[in-house]
Amino acid sequence: MEATFSSPGEVALQREAGVPGLLTPLSDLDRVYELERVVAFVRDLECQRVALQFPDQLLGDAGAVAARLEETTGSKMFILGDTAYGSCCVDVLGAEQAGAQALVHFGPACLSPPDRPLPVTFVLGQRSVALDLCAKAFEAQNPDPKVPVVLLSEPACAYALGSPFYMPLPPPESELWDTPDVSLITGELRPPPAWKSSNDPECSALTPQPQLELAESSPAASFLSSRSWQGLEPRLGQTPVTEAVSGRRGIAIAYEDEGSS
Repeated sequence: MEATFSSPGEVALQREAGVPGLLTPLSDLDRVYELERVVAFVRDLECQRVALQFPDQLLGDAGAVAARLEETTGSKMFILGDTAYGSCCVDVLGAEQAGAQALVHFGPACLSPPDRPLPVTFVLGQRSVALDLCAKAFEAQNPDPKVPVVLLSEPACAYALGSPFYMPLPPPESELWDTPDVSLITGELRPPPAWKSSNDPECSALTPQPQLELAESSPAASFLSSRSWQGLEPRLGQTPVTEAVSGRRGIAIAYEDEGSS
C-alpha cells in the first residue's frame, strides 16, 4: 500500500548526493538563492541561529551560501542535509536539534505547513535560462504561431516569464473598488466600501434586494420542494451554540409516532 500512494521508503536510502564542489559561481549566489530576501527574513526576526536546509543536488553550494549569510547577517548558520525522507519537506525536527530560531528551505518544496511553530521561508531559487536557445527550440517544434501551446516549467524558472501569475490588487483610487459583487456564501449583493444606502424613501434610483435566488425547474427539484424537511437553513452564525445531546441507543423495535400495523 505504501508504493501505491507514495514513493517507497527504500528510495530515501538509495538516494545519492549531488556532485561535490561548487555548482554556482560566487558572483551568481545572490541571484540564484535570493540571498537578499533571506537576509531580510533573518533580520526581521532577529534570529541568532538559523538552519539552512538544502536538497542533495544543491549541497555543493551550501557552504558558500552559509558563509555569505553569516558574513551579512552576523547570525550563526547551520546546514541541514540528509533529511529523514524527502528533501521537499521542511525538517523542523533537525532545526530544533540545532537550536535554530528559524529555518530557510532551499530548492523544490511541497510547501506543506510545518507541524511545529517555527518560522520558515522557502527559496525556490532562480535557475539560469537561455532564452534565445529556448526561443529557437520552440520555433523548431511549433512552426504554426496560431496553434495554442501550453508551456510547462519549474518554479525556479518562473522569473524568466517577466510577469506575475496573479492579479494584483488595484490601488485605492481605482474605479474597480466601486464595482459591487455577489457573495458566493450568502448569495447577497455586496456593495463597494464607499457605497452608502440612501434612507430617503422617495429615492427609487436603487432598490437593494435582500437576497438573490436562482431557481431551476426540474422533476428532482419539485420532489425536494414537496418534502417536509427542507434541510438546514444557513443562518450564518445566528444559531445559538448548544452542547451535544445524547440520543437513544439500541435497536429500534418501534417508534412512538408510528401507527400500529
